This record gives sequence, C-alpha cells and structure tokens, in this order.
Amino acid sequence: MNVSKICNALGNDVRYQIVKSLKSKSIATCCNRIEYYENGISVGDVVNATGLAQSTVSQHIKVLLDAEIIYKEKRGQWTCFFLNKEVIDQFIKALSDDMNQVNNDCD
Repeated sequence: MNVSKICNALGNDVRYQIVKSLKSKSIATCCNRIEYYENGISVGDVVNATGLAQSTVSQHIKVLLDAEIIYKEKRGQWTCFFLNKEVIDQFIKALSDDMNQVNNDCD
C-alpha cells in the first residue's frame, strides 16, 4: 500500500466521489453479474451516474486500480469493480498514525 499514491488518487473529486459511492452503494448497477451485497459497479454504471464519457471514467478507474483502492473481477463479458476494504482500512490507519506522529513531534 502506497499512502502517497492513494492520497493522489483520492485528491481528484471525481475519483473521491466514485469511492464514496462504492462505500455508500449509491451507484446502482445494471450488471446482472453483481449481487447487491457485493457493492460492485461497472464502468457503464459510473458513466450513467456521472454523465462523464466512458473514456474519462475508464481513466479514473485505472488510477483507482493502480492505487489499489479498488480491484476488478472479470465475470463473463463484464468487468466488475469493487472497493478494496483492506487497503482502505490500512490507508486510514497509516494516515492516522502519521498524523499522530506529527502531533507528537510538535509537542
């Protein structure tokens, strides 16, 4: 896990909103390969939710994949994307630890 890479990925409002939407299940999926409890999306789902071009959404998804914030699974012809909860939890802990260290250094 690379904290800087994740910060960079989440520093873009569109990508941050995609991650928030995955967490809150606010992007509905039309993919019949994803169960509701899995909380996954396809590129087409994000296109429908945001109105952005497919190529733009694909670029944002690639950055999130590279930062390991999300992961993908191939299901038939569909590529489904899911929140990588383990990496998110590690990121939050690392960021918290780093910020606490900064506070301790200032004391």
